[in-house]
Amino acid sequence: MFKGGNVKKEINFLDSFSADTSIIPNIINNLMKNLEVMDYPREEIDEIVLSMDEAITNAVQETIRKKCDSAPKEPCCEQREITIRYNITSFNFDATIIDRGCGLDIDSLVGIIPDSSAVDYHNQIVRYATESERKKLIVRVNGKEIILKGIGAGLKIILAFMDNITIDLIDKKKIISNSVSEFTDGTILNIKRRRRYSP
Repeated sequence: MFKGGNVKKEINFLDSFSADTSIIPNIINNLMKNLEVMDYPREEIDEIVLSMDEAITNAVQETIRKKCDSAPKEPCCEQREITIRYNITSFNFDATIIDRGCGLDIDSLVGIIPDSSAVDYHNQIVRYATESERKKLIVRVNGKEIILKGIGAGLKIILAFMDNITIDLIDKKKIISNSVSEFTDGTILNIKRRRRYSP
């Protein structure tokens, strides 16, 4: 059982921010205070904060990159924002980060079946053996789930500390597509974790 008779039952946060790295420290400080109010122990706070810092930093960087890439075409692109939502209870942490970036490079990440005649067959098997990661990570393009053959260091960090990750690509033209296209306009990242440590 977790202690804390005077602890709040739930904390909800929702806000949008300009895509600028200067916003990250304030968001992280607020998150840390909220986790402390909910009586989360230091180790748990550190793991959640590390995951959120990685996710928010990536969202800001992707949105800035998209803003720079589209600047000549989109006069209002300076207004691009990220949205952050999280919910903290005594037993769960759930967060969503929405960016306006280019999304994942799906073409380079879509899964392949190991080919026994390939030179890197052993490496393909090792990649396939990471089932625990794959079960925790869901990636969807226009609602259709896809399988990844590899993930970046940032996602590996988040996977280490979260129970579930869902990534949905936003399509501003609402077209059906199985890859990132010129119309892709961001990512919705949802991360969830059950409470792991007692205070």
